[in-house]
Parts: sequence; structure tokens; C-alpha cells
Amino acid sequence: MALKREEAKLVRSIKLEAGKGNNAGARELAKSLVRMRQQQTRLQSSKAQLSGVSNNIRTAQASSTVAASMKTAGTAMQAMGQTLNPQKMQQDMQAFARENQRMDMAGEMMDDAIDGAFSDDEEEGDEIMNQVLDEIGIDVSAQLGAARAPRTRAPASAAAAGATESAEDAELRRLLAGLK
Repeated sequence: MALKREEAKLVRSIKLEAGKGNNAGARELAKSLVRMRQQQTRLQSSKAQLSGVSNNIRTAQASSTVAASMKTAGTAMQAMGQTLNPQKMQQDMQAFARENQRMDMAGEMMDDAIDGAFSDDEEEGDEIMNQVLDEIGIDVSAQLGAARAPRTRAPASAAAAGATESAEDAELRRLLAGLK
């Protein structure tokens, strides 16, 4: 800013001297003006160089920070590599798989045992039911066989089918009433 004001003063002085007819004085002032403009150019160049140096310093600082971070990350990764042994991890995974298979087999054996226990109850219930029916004198298998006798002819209409089903229902109801 100050140089711009000085330049404007010199230009006015040059015009004033030239207007008075003092060419030698105006020439000296013109040389001073040229030197001042060169000085402004050099200052701008220096300013640009300083900005470049400042940017280089910031870049170097960022690079240093990245290097320090990389060193820390490398140290952490090395510690993790020592802590987590891949061979040990594989052995642990295989042991887990074996134990998981054993657990599955034990579960299947338990399911089979439970199913066996409940099927015994059903068989016992069927035996008791047959004994009771034998005591009453009803042969269920013979009656069920008669009830399930295959049809030789299909009903001609839907009404006939309903009547046939009703007759079967009535027969089953009669058998149930006899059991009571």
C-alpha cells in the first residue's frame, strides 16, 4: 500500500517537473519510478516464494504426522500379530467344531430317547384300550374292518353321497355308543 502511494507521488512529481521544463529532473524521477516498480515486483516474487515455503512446511508437517501415525499403527498391528496366533486360532476353531458336533449328536440321542419314551406310552395306552374292549366283548379291529369296507360303486349324485356318508356316520356313532 505504501509503495503504491509513493508511486502515485512520483508520477505527479514527474508530470510537475516535465510541465516546468526540467527534463533532467523528470528523467531522474522516472528512473526512481522504474526502480520502485522493480522493487514491487521483487517483493511480490518474494511473497510468492514465502507462500511456497510455508506450503512446503505444512506439507512436511502433515507427512511427519502421517509417518508418526503409521508407526503407531505398525506397532499396534505387530502387537496384535503377537497376541493373535493364527495357528492357535485355527486349533480353537477346530476344537469348537468338534464340540459342536458332539453336542449335536447328544441332542439327537436325547430326542430319540424322548421319542422312545412317548411312543411306549402310546403303545401302553393302546394295549389298555384293547384289554378294556376285550373285557366288554367288542372286537374293534373286526368292526373297524367292516366300517372301512371298500365301496364297489360310486354314488350317482351329491345327495346320494351325502346319504352314504350319513349312514357311515350313523354306524360309527352306534359303535361309539356301544363303547360307552
